[in-house]
Amino acid sequence: MTAANALTLFRALAGIPILVAIGYGERTGALLLFTVAALSDALDGYLARRAGAAEGYGMLFDPLADKALVLLAVIALALTGSAPLGIAAIIVVREVFVGAVRVLGYRSGLRIHAGVLAKLKTACEMAALTLLIARPSDLVASVGAVLLTAAALIGILTLPAYLPHTRWRFT
Repeated sequence: MTAANALTLFRALAGIPILVAIGYGERTGALLLFTVAALSDALDGYLARRAGAAEGYGMLFDPLADKALVLLAVIALALTGSAPLGIAAIIVVREVFVGAVRVLGYRSGLRIHAGVLAKLKTACEMAALTLLIARPSDLVASVGAVLLTAAALIGILTLPAYLPHTRWRFT
């Protein structure tokens, strides 16, 4: 296993203890782990490119690891009342849909690259979740909620880019 893939696996699995920590009100531990996991996204990409291994499984697993981290954190925050439930639901549905499209596309030989807007969406999600986990003040929590809403809206706007990769057609 490459260092880049190990970081990707760490990010994918980090959501589990984050969910548990948020559920038990251990925000400091959740924040530390979430921050390290979110930052690992940039590092694993750098390591993969440096090693000349930026294609293949990593191209599929990297965005899926992001989705796993985001899904578990946003679900934990929504269940504890720290994130808007409706916005969290939009994010969950969108991420599950896009994740499924990516996996099915990969199995069919398609390599679906994330566009600039999708990367902006992920950055908004990561920043929003960091603020919502930290929640040092109502102002910071409000900024986190606004960023999460922006991520949900960007996520909706980017959905049409994934539709050509589905087996069904809308008429």
